Amino acid sequence: MNMTENTAAGTGMNKACHEVKGSPDEFSRWWRTYRHTEHPQSRLICLPHAGGGASFYRKWAGELPSSIELAAIQYPGHEDRMAEPLVNSMPELVSGICDSISRGGLLSLPYMIFGHSMGGYVAYELCREIRRRGLEEPYHVFVSASEAPGMKEYSSWHTCSDEELLSEVRRVYGDSSICQDREIAGMFLPVIRNDYELIEKWHPNTDSEPFRISLSSFYADGDSEMNPAKAEGWKKVTSRNFETRRFNGNHFYLLKHQHEILKSVVVTARHHCTKRLMLP
Repeated sequence: MNMTENTAAGTGMNKACHEVKGSPDEFSRWWRTYRHTEHPQSRLICLPHAGGGASFYRKWAGELPSSIELAAIQYPGHEDRMAEPLVNSMPELVSGICDSISRGGLLSLPYMIFGHSMGGYVAYELCREIRRRGLEEPYHVFVSASEAPGMKEYSSWHTCSDEELLSEVRRVYGDSSICQDREIAGMFLPVIRNDYELIEKWHPNTDSEPFRISLSSFYADGDSEMNPAKAEGWKKVTSRNFETRRFNGNHFYLLKHQHEILKSVVVTARHHCTKRLMLP
């Protein structure tokens, strides 16, 4: 699968939707599971990057052990929700996600959150909203290719021309072939422009109490958007265990390092399960 297929809206559409028994479509339409597991012990909630959708994580579902169920969030206006209005407000997006995962049953198991790029920022705000509502918090959060809150360099790409925005996207993604097809570009650009607007208008509150959640910050050495300080900066948002890992590659290094990343997820889940069994 090339980068365009991973990121362009309308590609890789999958109508399958995980239904929690008794939950209305208004909640379950917010996520996709690509493999049903009978008795999972943990859940991994995945948040896509700007312009991306749930299908970006489709392959992960098949690689994880049956003890971990993957639920990939599908943002409104993306992929098979493209008929719905896009959301360009972080509070509105996070509120919708939090409503769906809490009322739709995704928090019924111990869970982790994984957010790539924009998904890392969404993960931060989602954890704040989960705490504000007094809901069960994740036992671990993975942020990938995401600058720590307060360390993101602000820009205004969402106000630029289509040509300028597309040039910037190709630079960040490290793929000059993105949206060479005019029809695909026509579907993709409104989505990426919307998501860039959401990111560029987001001003995180960095003064709140640190999370009591273990956190991992992953980044790539060839990612022009990242550096060690921006990855290490996430340490300030948690009072629990923190690690940072550097990989070889660009902003989408995780396509090449999927096995290593999923191994970290599995090890984290097993460690948590062991700790629960040891509790009196």
